[in-house]
Amino acid sequence: MNHPSNAAPLHEAALSRGAAARGRGPRHWRLRSLTRLDLTTFSIARREVIWMWTVVSIAAVALVAVGWPVTASGYDTHPAPAMAWTLVHCAAVILAVRWPWAGLGASIPAALALMVVTADAGPEWPWPWPVTVLLAHCLTVLVLALRHSWYWAASLWSAGAMLTVLAPALIVDDAGESAVANGVVLVSLSGGIALVGVLMRLWILSVVRMEQAERLSVAEAGRRRELEERNRIARELHDVVAHSMSVITVQATTARYRQPGLDEAVQQEFEEIAASSRRALGEMRGLLGVLRGHDTAPTAPLPTLSDVAGLIESTRASGVEITYTGTDTHVPDAIGLTGFRVVQEALSNALRHAPGSAVTVTISDDPHDLRVRVTNTPPARDEEPTPGARLGLAGISERVAAVGGRVTAGPTPDGGFELTATLPVVEDTDPLLT
Repeated sequence: MNHPSNAAPLHEAALSRGAAARGRGPRHWRLRSLTRLDLTTFSIARREVIWMWTVVSIAAVALVAVGWPVTASGYDTHPAPAMAWTLVHCAAVILAVRWPWAGLGASIPAALALMVVTADAGPEWPWPWPVTVLLAHCLTVLVLALRHSWYWAASLWSAGAMLTVLAPALIVDDAGESAVANGVVLVSLSGGIALVGVLMRLWILSVVRMEQAERLSVAEAGRRRELEERNRIARELHDVVAHSMSVITVQATTARYRQPGLDEAVQQEFEEIAASSRRALGEMRGLLGVLRGHDTAPTAPLPTLSDVAGLIESTRASGVEITYTGTDTHVPDAIGLTGFRVVQEALSNALRHAPGSAVTVTISDDPHDLRVRVTNTPPARDEEPTPGARLGLAGISERVAAVGGRVTAGPTPDGGFELTATLPVVEDTDPLLT
């Protein structure tokens, strides 16, 4: 195990992450019917809501700055009620951005109160809707039309029309033609603004839905490419690796019949080879099931720490001297699977790159971590190492990192090699999905 080599596949860890991510995939990306324009979800909507808050706040402050002195001096009213009701009426514009009921509830009584305090003004001043009140009312209608469903803007427009008709009759004896003209201006102007706001909101909704569709299309295309690539890998594994392993299994199983006279030790060796190849084929089928689709993956139990002893026994049958010290502590399944894979890959590397060496496997634990340590002595025989893909240590590091652990590996002072994996033990948590 002096050099990195092929790693056991990471299908249970890496692909489980992908499956979990896909669980939040296309079916959760469906377009939702928007009864209220949520402007915080998409990039264009975020720009819209920032601009809306900015413009509405500036307009409300400007209306307060102009409306209060105009109401107090032009209509000859007391500054205190003029200021108070002007603040409430202009605040309704800001409230309508977030809470339509609050904007509607503040706008109507404030407008009525301002009609009452300005009723004694001379005929030269617009009434029952002073100019600043009319502007604040129309701005509130526009905000409700842009930000919320159409019936909020329609409700405020209807309330304004009712105030236009009822207020003069209830507050003054003879409103005159100027009040009628003022009311016509309010009703027509606020109605036109409400219509424009509703149309603009529908346009914004269409843009948002188009952006949703584009994102969904990109996600679907990416998922399709991923599935095509996984199917291609599955075909290659089935046609090449699985076929070769099947041939090995058949040859090892039938050796005693094809070669009569084999002694008992040789027959036992072939049986171990057949058992190992069958085990590899079983795991290969699991990998193929995961690659081709999570729903078709087999449900056979995956190896855990309790299977390490059997792995070591089967490896000893090849003549390797292995010293094993384990632990009976229960760990989460993902941690146990990762520990098993680390030992499996480390033994494979020792067999491949340090022939004839002695291997020590130690699995220990503390309240927080599980530590897997595999050490081999220098090679006992000077042989050419079995070639590999030089991905073994990288594969172990990826697998351990997937569960939040860490790996250290390197040569020992006597010329051997040591690999240590530290895995966090967190009960009731699946680290693959965090």
